[in-house]
Amino acid sequence: MNFTPAAGDGDGRSRLFAVSPRDILVVAVLVFLAALAGSISRPSGFLAAFWPANAILAGILVRAMRLRTVPVLLGATAGYLAAGLVMGDSFRIGALLTLGNLVGVLAFTLLFGALEPEDRALSRPQGVISLVLMACAASAAAGVVGGLALSELTGVSYFEGWSGWFAAELVNYLALLPVILTLPSPARGWSLPALGRVAWQAVLPPIVATVLMIVVALLVPHPVSIVFPVPTLIWCALSLPLPATAVLVMIYSGTAMIGMKLGLFDPGLGTEVTGDSITVVHLGVALVAFGPMVIASVNAERRRRIEQLERLARHDSLTDALTRSAFMEAGAGLLARLLEERAAVAVLVLDADHFKQINDRHGHPSGDRVLVGVAAAIRSAIRQGDLFGRIGGEEFALVLPRITRREAQAVAERMRRAVANLAVVLENGSLQRITISIGVAYDPASGAGLTEMVSLADSAMYEAKRAGRDQVVVCDSEASGRPSMH
Repeated sequence: MNFTPAAGDGDGRSRLFAVSPRDILVVAVLVFLAALAGSISRPSGFLAAFWPANAILAGILVRAMRLRTVPVLLGATAGYLAAGLVMGDSFRIGALLTLGNLVGVLAFTLLFGALEPEDRALSRPQGVISLVLMACAASAAAGVVGGLALSELTGVSYFEGWSGWFAAELVNYLALLPVILTLPSPARGWSLPALGRVAWQAVLPPIVATVLMIVVALLVPHPVSIVFPVPTLIWCALSLPLPATAVLVMIYSGTAMIGMKLGLFDPGLGTEVTGDSITVVHLGVALVAFGPMVIASVNAERRRRIEQLERLARHDSLTDALTRSAFMEAGAGLLARLLEERAAVAVLVLDADHFKQINDRHGHPSGDRVLVGVAAAIRSAIRQGDLFGRIGGEEFALVLPRITRREAQAVAERMRRAVANLAVVLENGSLQRITISIGVAYDPASGAGLTEMVSLADSAMYEAKRAGRDQVVVCDSEASGRPSMH
C-alpha cells in the first residue's frame, strides 16, 4: 500500500486520475469541519477534549482505498491548516499540529488497511484487537511530532506532551473508528422492511439504560462514575448489532470527554483541570470503550457461526437448495399464509432425465456436477420468493406463491429451456447435455395441503416422463388431478 500514484493498466497515472476534484474537496471539507469542531472543545492551553478529524480521515482512507492518494492528503492538510487559522493558531503551531495529525492517520491506515476485509469491518474479535493495537501504534507515532507542538503550546515537558497526545489520539480512534468501520456500505444500505423486523422490545431497554447511565455518570460528582455505563454497554454488546453498539460507545466516549471540557465530569484529580487530568480521563474512556466492542465483536462472530450452522442444516450442501425437511416445513408455512389470503399457489416437482446413466457412465463426481448445473439453471429461472428444495437424489421441488396458472406454466417452461440449454463440463472434460421433466400442481385457492400438492405434481412429472421426457405437465388440484401436457 502507498500514497502515491500507482501503476494501473498500462498507465502509471491512472490511480491519480481515479480521484476526482470533488473527492478531494469533500475530504478537505470533512476534515476542516471535524477539526473546527474539535478545536472548539479545546480547553485553554490544552489539546482538544474531543478530536474527531483524525479518526474520520483514517476511517475514510481505510474504507475507500482509491482515496489513498497524494492529492487527497493535500486536501486533508489544507482542511487541518484552515481550521487552525480560523481558531487563531500561528502558522508554525498549526503546521506542527497538522503534521502530528497526518503522521497518526497515515500510520493507522498503513497498518490497519493491510488487514483482511473481515477484520477491517470488525466482524471478527481479532479485528477489534488489531484496531486497539494499531491505534496505539498510530497514536504513539503521532505523539512523536505532536509532543513537540503540545510542549510548545502548553509549556509542558516533551514526554508529557507526547503522553497527552497519545492518550487523546487513542481515545478518539477507539470512540469513532468502530462506527465508521462498521457502517453498512451505501450499496447495501438499510431498508425500511429490514428495520421493521427489528425486535424493538428487545433492543430498546439496553439503549435506554445506557443513555440513563451516561447521564447519571455526568451528574454524580465522583471519579468512579466513569464506569457507571459499563454494565449497560456490555448489555448492549450482547443484545444489539455491532454498528449499534459502536454508536453507543461513541456517544459515551464523546459525552465523557466533552463533559470534562464543560466541567460536568469529576476526574477526582483536584478542582483544576490540568493536562494530566485530561490524559487520565482519555485513557480511562479508551479502556471503557474497548471492552464492549470486543464483546460485541465476539457476539457478532457467534451469531454468524450459528447462522452458518443453521444454513448448513437447512440447505443441501451440493446444490444449496433447501433440504427435503426444510422445504416441507417452509412450504407448509407458506401455504398456510396463502390460505389466509385465498391466494393461488403452484407446486412443481422436477426430475433430471436419464440421470442414472450419467452416474453409471461417468461416475458420481460428474453426476454431482450435473446436479449443480441443473440447480443453478433452475434458480436463474424462478422468481424471488419462490421456495426451491431438493427432495431426492435428482429430484427437486418448488413452491410458487401468488401465481396464475399461465404464469406457473411459463416459469416451468423457463426452467425446462434453461436446463436444456445447459452444457455441463464433466470430470473427464467432456460436455454433458441434460433435460428435465416437470410436473406442476396448481391450486387457485391454496386449499390443498403441501403433501397433497407435491403428490399431484409428482404424478404429473411421471406423466411427463411417460410422454417422452423434457416435458411440462400441469395438473389442477380442483380438476381431480387431471393433468394436461404442454
